[in-house]
Amino acid sequence: MAASFVDNGDTVCDVGCDHGKLSLYLVQRGKAKQIIATDINEQPLQKAVDLFASHDLSHTATFLLTDGLQGIENTDSITHVVIAGLGGHTMAQVIENAPFIKENKVQLVLLPAQSGYFVRRFLYENGYSITTEKTVTEKGKYYSCISAIYTGIVKQPDIYDMYIGESYTNTDESAKGYFEMILAQLDKKRRGIEIDTGNADNQYTDAVERIHSLLEKI
Repeated sequence: MAASFVDNGDTVCDVGCDHGKLSLYLVQRGKAKQIIATDINEQPLQKAVDLFASHDLSHTATFLLTDGLQGIENTDSITHVVIAGLGGHTMAQVIENAPFIKENKVQLVLLPAQSGYFVRRFLYENGYSITTEKTVTEKGKYYSCISAIYTGIVKQPDIYDMYIGESYTNTDESAKGYFEMILAQLDKKRRGIEIDTGNADNQYTDAVERIHSLLEKI
């Protein structure tokens, strides 16, 4: 799914590249001319190095043992940063610690493993605009892949914005599963707040109702 958001890339950074299969796919399909693959752990990074070598494509990639995007130089050619499989809090920290993403208006492709709401909140509050989202399912779990770019437009998101974002445009079976998952989470939080405070929380109530409406359209 993340690869579908990358097109006509010059240099693409694959953060937390793990085994390097996504990076290799981007090069082989002509979606990226060059890859910067990073990982904080040596063993998975070495697997990525070996994978590119086995396909005689080592010349298309730079491999860095680093935390996120730290230590990356010559950022002018970087057109995309892909971060897939990390938690939302970690993703936000990686983006915040890489100012070139804002300065060069690099396209972000984000597939959070959890806490997607935190990623959206960070993006909205820091001047990034979410351009596209695609829901996806894997091994019985549901995710939303987010494409975003810095525009300088700051938004104060409500609960619906944080948990749904632009994924509302999706209408397939993966969207249904994703919306049902989010609905269950928010309904549980809504009930908890009502029990603790004795009052309804309007933002959670509104978000729950709007998600019910999304599900009715699928």
